[in-house]
Amino acid sequence: NVQEEWIDYNNHMQDAYYGLAFSYAVDHFQDAVGFDENYRSQTGCTIYVVEDHKFYLKEVKIGSELFIKTTLLDADKKKFILKSHMLVNGNKVATSEMLQAHVKTVPTPKITEMPQVIYERFTDLLKQTDDNKIKLSSRKISLQR
Repeated sequence: NVQEEWIDYNNHMQDAYYGLAFSYAVDHFQDAVGFDENYRSQTGCTIYVVEDHKFYLKEVKIGSELFIKTTLLDADKKKFILKSHMLVNGNKVATSEMLQAHVKTVPTPKITEMPQVIYERFTDLLKQTDDNKIKLSSRKISLQR
């Protein structure tokens, strides 16, 4: 639920907290596909956000219960794009697109290919989604091929 300290001088949720809520939802997605704490500690690899777009559709007030649905939009062997929809009482209040990269952290951070098993999970997820049909008013993030 939206906390009192998340409310700004306009009496709705401050933009920074939209980002925090979307970020936590993306963390859950990453855990679900295998980029969890165990993976990070065993491989020295992690996920970095490269680009993030948020689109605010409606005000969110104190006490609102947030529900966030995250969908994989696109992926190659090094990067992937997630789209999240934030809902309150079943109404879409905000969306987010994040371009993320698989990064080997040692000796210095460098984008690298993700494990084949996780890439295959992404391929399966992409076959299941029809979320690509949803149009946003903001600029779309895309992968360069």
